[in-house]
Parts: sequence; C-alpha cells; structure tokens
Amino acid sequence: MFTGIIQKTAQVRSLDQNPGASVRLEIDNPYASETHSDPILIGESIATNGVCLTVVESDADFLRFDLAPETLSITALSRLKAGVRVNLERAMKLSDRFSGHWVQGHVDGVARVERTEEMKGECHLLEIRMPDPALLKYCVLRGSFTLDGVSLTIHGIEGQCLQFQIIPHTWKETALSDLYRGDLVNFEVDILAKYIERLNHEHKT
Repeated sequence: MFTGIIQKTAQVRSLDQNPGASVRLEIDNPYASETHSDPILIGESIATNGVCLTVVESDADFLRFDLAPETLSITALSRLKAGVRVNLERAMKLSDRFSGHWVQGHVDGVARVERTEEMKGECHLLEIRMPDPALLKYCVLRGSFTLDGVSLTIHGIEGQCLQFQIIPHTWKETALSDLYRGDLVNFEVDILAKYIERLNHEHKT
C-alpha cells in the first residue's frame, strides 16, 4: 500500500529483455544514503511511476525490477528509456504519517497528456484524456486521483478530460514537470470509489 506522496525521483538506466519471459528495468538508486538505517530489501515493493514493482536486485548504485507481460501491456512502463526520470515511493509503514490517499500501485490504465501550462503563482495546469469514459464514474471534482504515482486532486472535468493544478513543490519534486502533450501516464482511480460501487451493487441485489 502507498500514499501517492513521492519520496524520490530516479533516472532509468535501462529497460531490456530478460533471459526469461520478463523485462528487466534498472534505475539509479536514490535511497543509497538511507540504506544504513532502512535498507532496501530484495522482495520489497516500490511504486515506480505509480506501478507496484518488486525489487529483485539492488546495491548502492542501482535498483532492478522484473516486469511481467501483463505489467507491460497495461502500463506506460514499456515506453521508458535510459535517462527518463521516474517517480518512486516505498511501501508505507503502519507507523507512517498518511499525507496522501490510499494508493495500491495497481494502475487502472494509461492516459494521454493533453496539455501542460504555467499558471499564476508558479502553479501548472496539467490535463489528461481518460482512455475509457466508463472510468469517469470514479472521478469526482476535488476527489483523489493518482497520476504516475502522484496523489493529486481533480480540479476540473470536461468531457473525457481531467484537469489538475500542480503546486510548485510537486512540480519541482516529481517527474510530472517532464511531461509534454502526447506523453502517456499511468493512472489509478480512488479505490474507495470502487468499494462503494461494489457495496451498492451487492445491496441492490
């Protein structure tokens, strides 16, 4: 489980076919200076651009993950290449402060960036187009939404497009500032909306 509060960004080193059926993703290890007190463990979950991945190898320089065919087919991770920045969040501890919202790291799909533009006060407008209009039922004005692993608030809904106003801190500290029109991003709707829908359906039946 994650919160959508990005801890680090890191550059992709490589995305290569593994000898097995998976694809190996290797990124820089931005947690190296912290490993003496809270080491990265093999088998640990780290949300990478919002996708829950398992660490299979690590040292002071790199982190490696294996991407299954399904992960590649339903996320935008297959489009990563060397030098691209990704957002990272380690799985939350029970003792952690909960600053974002419930994020599973199980993305619902890939959306396309429609526009990014600077607003007054150094905020930035980010607009995406949802690929499936049926998913809009989980999106409400001022509700929570996860975009490339970042917990955001929906500020506008126009047709199949969602709009977000990104504050300067988030814009600076995450890879959202690297996005341009046409880029593909991972998204996850609020899991609480899905639970409510399921409970209402069971109640009616």
